[in-house]
Amino acid sequence: MGLALALALTMAGCAGGETAGAGEDGPRAQASVTETEGPALEKLSYTFDPHVISREYALIYGEEIEGEFFSFCDAILSGSRTMPCGSRERLFQMLEISDTCFPLAAEVIDKENTRVEKGVCYLAYLPEESELPAILSQFQEKVTAVITAAVPYEAPDFIKAMELYTAVARKDSYDQGYTLDDSLNIKSYRAIMEDTGICQEITGEYIYYLLQAGIDAIPCSALNRDQSEAHVWALVRLNGNWYHVDPTYATAYPHSLFFFGMNDTQREYYGDLPAEQFTYANTDELDREQFRAEDRSFVDFWLAETYQIHHRDREISVREVNTGEEHTVPYPLP
Repeated sequence: MGLALALALTMAGCAGGETAGAGEDGPRAQASVTETEGPALEKLSYTFDPHVISREYALIYGEEIEGEFFSFCDAILSGSRTMPCGSRERLFQMLEISDTCFPLAAEVIDKENTRVEKGVCYLAYLPEESELPAILSQFQEKVTAVITAAVPYEAPDFIKAMELYTAVARKDSYDQGYTLDDSLNIKSYRAIMEDTGICQEITGEYIYYLLQAGIDAIPCSALNRDQSEAHVWALVRLNGNWYHVDPTYATAYPHSLFFFGMNDTQREYYGDLPAEQFTYANTDELDREQFRAEDRSFVDFWLAETYQIHHRDREISVREVNTGEEHTVPYPLP
């Protein structure tokens, strides 16, 4: 496919970059506006859900992890000091899951002083007891505000995922001051509440919003081909297929769709991230074959310098980066 633009990719690893390169079907870009006006549109009725979890964690930790994790979330939300827990290993599994499924946990739980004895977890908190209710309330309010503003109308899941992708890209900035000394303090909570972070944090934030919207997603990661940089992004299930979505790269192009709905080949191109090295949900225990992203339903968007969702007409207008030409795509996708 001939391209009017062919720019070299400089967004390597987790760093927020200045330019993006042509991939399987396309190059780089700049802007996008989501139109949400129109009569007779069904408003989305969103309510914060304290109980969300990626389905794939049941494959890793067993079916019982869901109920145990939700009890863990409830304990934190109520400020409880104890909860049932089979082992310290189980506690740390739940803390790891919480990065994308309940980011508040890493902010308030004191890992050093939380202990498990005889089937009981004794929770220790970092904030003072009097401060905890305000922190819990502010977190729920921020999550609710972001999702309500980003997804105002009922729509197919891919539209919701697209709107949340753009919302994160617009609100967040990549933390250029991050150093290896900061690695122990990586928290998706920071991206949610402070609108900044590195790839793990921004991706965790995006996945949490997706789960809140009823869309399954997990983190995906890899080292680039020369092993010099690591990167984390989201693998999102839409219409029964998996797609790569990179909200961190999108912060450099907050109005485009370059990094939305990518298949394995397109994901590999952006960042030189070899598909055979992808790690799903932070583990090697999952069957890699079930996460193959081969569908090209979103290929029309990989060149979208800007896009606009017309909810009333159920279509998306796209302006291509190479030619400046505009065309419309109906939704649901054909």
